[in-house]
Amino acid sequence: MNIKKYVFQRAAVNHIPVSGTFELTPRCNLSCEMCYIRMSAAEEAAMGQELTADEWLSLGRQAVDAGMVYLLLTGGEPLLRPDFAEIYSGLAKMGIMLTLNTNGTLINEYIVQCMEHNPPEKVNVTLYGASGDTYQKVCGNANGYKAALQGIGLLKEAKIPVCINTTYTRHNASDMEYIVSFAKENGIPIRMTSYLFPPLRCRRETDASCFLPPDEYGRLGAAFDCVTMDSAQKKRRADILARVQEHPSALPSEGRAASCMAGRGAFWVTWDGQLLPCGMLPHLGRSLKSESFANIWAGFAHVMGAQTLPIKCSGCPKRVLCPVCIAVTQSSDEPPKTLCRYCDSYMESIFKMQREAQW
Repeated sequence: MNIKKYVFQRAAVNHIPVSGTFELTPRCNLSCEMCYIRMSAAEEAAMGQELTADEWLSLGRQAVDAGMVYLLLTGGEPLLRPDFAEIYSGLAKMGIMLTLNTNGTLINEYIVQCMEHNPPEKVNVTLYGASGDTYQKVCGNANGYKAALQGIGLLKEAKIPVCINTTYTRHNASDMEYIVSFAKENGIPIRMTSYLFPPLRCRRETDASCFLPPDEYGRLGAAFDCVTMDSAQKKRRADILARVQEHPSALPSEGRAASCMAGRGAFWVTWDGQLLPCGMLPHLGRSLKSESFANIWAGFAHVMGAQTLPIKCSGCPKRVLCPVCIAVTQSSDEPPKTLCRYCDSYMESIFKMQREAQW
């Protein structure tokens, strides 16, 4: 078994916060159409105040004392903070395995040198398209594409592990082939995210027109797996789908408890100091400005134990494919139809590719 997976499993069983996320800022230098958190400086000022570097480092020490080993630094765009290097270096010196989420456009030699002194586990760079035109449509910044490639180049030159994340909308889905080709040519792992989750933390009206229908996301997911999986991975996936198709669901008597790491072995701290079981469960958060990390974390065991999936989701054989979670279902007794459509489309697309000898 993968050692990290084993550590996570044991942490969840023993309610140890082995993995955390620090959301350093909601601000970003891009204006991505699907972003669930981005705020302007004025919007942020009206809502609250970012934690200081000293406060982040204090939280880091508290979390390490409680058992944290892995930490993701994210935003917004975390590199917008002028004290990012201070926060990063201070946390790294605590022996934490750090990962950074960034759009890559602000990576420079100073940031790279900071990481060379204290290497991260990896840096996830989100690539939103394969041209300046696409970046203008998706992110409102045509220069973002060139800047992101330069950032990726600096990281690779310094031999810092890089992973490319990508998200598809109406405006960049046609760039999939080029984004995947870039990743393969540069030997960089790539992951695709479909924004099917509701924007639970948005503080402004969202423009749903950028999102594709669930059926299309299913087709895109299948196409992405087809061009990124090796033959062994494709065979395993095909075998899973065959079993799913053969066996109808067997409904349990009640919904199963949440099985993810949220509040069991993982946590999330927002830019203004709210400790959440997960970034998509804001209603379960409590303020670290009035309670200690240890006290809030202890309460999550009971809170998360009471969270269950709908009965139909618990007994559905497509659970092996479906990204459904309690953040999506909330208190509903019915499964989210958008995810049902996504899974059906994903399976149908792969079966079609098999028939046409493309899979």
